[in-house]
Amino acid sequence: MYNDERVTSSGNQQFVNRSIVNDIFTVDRQQGVQIFGNLFPGSWHDISYYAGVYTGLGVGERNNDDNNMMYSGRLQWNALGGEMPFSQSDLEYHENPALNFAFAAATNRSRCTAFETDNRSCRVLPGYSVGEDGQYRINQMMEEARFKWQGLSIQHEMHWKEVIDTFQAKGAGGRETNLMGGLIQAGYFPHYILAIVPKNLEFAGRYAFVDPNVDVDNDRQQEFSGVMTYFFNGHNNKVNFQVSHLIVEEPRQGISQSDQRFWLQWDLSF
Repeated sequence: MYNDERVTSSGNQQFVNRSIVNDIFTVDRQQGVQIFGNLFPGSWHDISYYAGVYTGLGVGERNNDDNNMMYSGRLQWNALGGEMPFSQSDLEYHENPALNFAFAAATNRSRCTAFETDNRSCRVLPGYSVGEDGQYRINQMMEEARFKWQGLSIQHEMHWKEVIDTFQAKGAGGRETNLMGGLIQAGYFPHYILAIVPKNLEFAGRYAFVDPNVDVDNDRQQEFSGVMTYFFNGHNNKVNFQVSHLIVEEPRQGISQSDQRFWLQWDLSF
């Protein structure tokens, strides 16, 4: 259990796909042991917690590549309205505001610098070679906020990640790389201020960025996305139309490349 954007099922997402941030910073699914719970429910200091120990190679490997484990934890303050489920958009129409703040951290040493949901989950970040057993130490942290009230939903995540190539000598160039990334997205059902608009129609926008190396200028990746969704039966039956504008800066060439993408999706779950 790490960040909302990854934990939330793809069927319960507000957008057709996850942001560019998730691909770089997710710890994804891991094999191991986790404990979790909720303390002081219903009070102003309502707290949810998650802590786990994992092999650190993702879902596709039965054995660890070395004697080091992945350790991960998440602490969430349910400031208003209790603990919200991991589901985006305010389909429930919260009559009272609901607000959750969370902080999470993870550390791991393995041959992986990133993960994905696949039978071989352990993968390599752009610019890195395939690692050997125990080569990379990964340290990362994340802060998150989620808010819902009367058809409005707002979500924010900010990520930091450090990749250390332990096979290189201390002080050597390229031994340590720091990455930053973040997103903010908001959605609203305009029916609640304009009755002429269908009740089940939502509009949402998202901005996300990734800085793959904070020590290098002009290498930022950015995403601007907008989506229109009609919910026939909540997240179980909905149609999305999404438009995204992606920008990738090229530090060596001093130019930016951009791309526009369009999705029309009918999402049916049963």
